[in-house]
Amino acid sequence: MKTIFRKLRWDLLYRGKTRKYLKYAIGEIVLVVIGILIALSINNWNENRKNKAAEQQLLNSLLLEFEDNLIILDSTIVTNAEIAETCIKIGEFTGPTLPTISEKELSQYMVGAFKYESRYIPNQGTLSEINNSGKLSLLSDKLLRRSISEWQSQYELVKNQETYVVTMRDNTHNYFINNGNFRRHLDLIDDALVDVKPSRFANNDFAFLTNPKFESNLYLFIVASINLNKTFYLPLKAKTETIIEQLKQNIKG
Repeated sequence: MKTIFRKLRWDLLYRGKTRKYLKYAIGEIVLVVIGILIALSINNWNENRKNKAAEQQLLNSLLLEFEDNLIILDSTIVTNAEIAETCIKIGEFTGPTLPTISEKELSQYMVGAFKYESRYIPNQGTLSEINNSGKLSLLSDKLLRRSISEWQSQYELVKNQETYVVTMRDNTHNYFINNGNFRRHLDLIDDALVDVKPSRFANNDFAFLTNPKFESNLYLFIVASINLNKTFYLPLKAKTETIIEQLKQNIKG
């Protein structure tokens, strides 16, 4: 094809038809430019098609991840509320005089209050991939990108508050360990990890309940736990639900 065009150009020049040659040359340039533009358009269309497909795949992966994380967060909120409620029950027996409560009942309350930590541990496989590979730019919805960034910032605040709550929990539990009788506690609860023989120390080892320091630590733990739900978990849940709706709106088909 190039040889044919070259022969036509030389033929026109050889016969002195300069004007026709210029018109022909300009036409040839226009054709080349049009060809380049068409090729670029096809390439851009193909790249856009690939990006759209990648975006849809990413949106679906994020939707599954955030839906799972919402379930995990709901469970964490319930667990944290139950821990706080159990601690409030223990608080009913603190005071300057020994309470009228069985050791077994008290031990069961202590298990409910201190056996588990309140920790929200979401799945972040897709989010980690986005952060490590820069795939966030594949999401065409600016509001969705902003929501995901805000969620990650909120989650960091949640982790900081969880650390504070666990510190309050440990302070209260350690006071019980240092001033109570953990062996008697193990002997009484139903889910002890080891089978221990009864302690030879006296029954009704409730002295730690009569100390205002234990009561103060207990209520610091209660307040921190309730605040964790109200000020941190619930706003994160609202942000998670918003992202789920935004993802659904962007998923096609």
